[in-house]
Amino acid sequence: MRIGYLDDEYDVLKGAMRSLKKYDMEIIAMKNIDDVTNITMLTAAIISNSLECLLVDYDLMNLESKVYGTQIIKDINEILPDFTCFLLTNYTEQGINEKIVQKIFVQDKAIFAEDDDSQEFRDFVNKIRNSVECFRKRLEVTKSEYEKLVEKKKVRQISASEEDRFIYLYKVLSAYDYVDKMPDILVRNSTQDTLEDMLSTLKEFKQHLRKE
Repeated sequence: MRIGYLDDEYDVLKGAMRSLKKYDMEIIAMKNIDDVTNITMLTAAIISNSLECLLVDYDLMNLESKVYGTQIIKDINEILPDFTCFLLTNYTEQGINEKIVQKIFVQDKAIFAEDDDSQEFRDFVNKIRNSVECFRKRLEVTKSEYEKLVEKKKVRQISASEEDRFIYLYKVLSAYDYVDKMPDILVRNSTQDTLEDMLSTLKEFKQHLRKE
């Protein structure tokens, strides 16, 4: 499992890498991002590094962008739904009280000072592992549903609601780089295309009547 780590200070990084490696988790430090508030750049780094989870420090005020981790997580999930981010903080109540990140995903940063064989640390590892497994499964289910709708779209046997669902799933999977980019015209709702064809025909008919 490849886990990203975003912080403004990486003093606990070595310990985290060593502790999580024992549980077959590789930590990738997100050090080379100039502006973490540039969510397009950040999500691109998540995809290119094949990350399946991200650990984000709450207080990122030492970065040039000066931002809180809760905002970063919110912005990431608007583009990458189902992608799990854990908020690391020395002040867990503060992170919880913002009501932006669910309590289960707010983790005391002192966890990395714990013995990596302790029950508390193993519980944290299990939370990460479970979140990654759920993330993988959800993407698998999403891709399967998308592929079925693609086949329906090819033979023009897709309903309006299914068409909307197809567009949504395409946007989700393309954000994760799981599907090839398609021209906008192929992603458009066919119901919309039919309506536009009807309006065009009506316009031509009116022009024909005027000529007569």
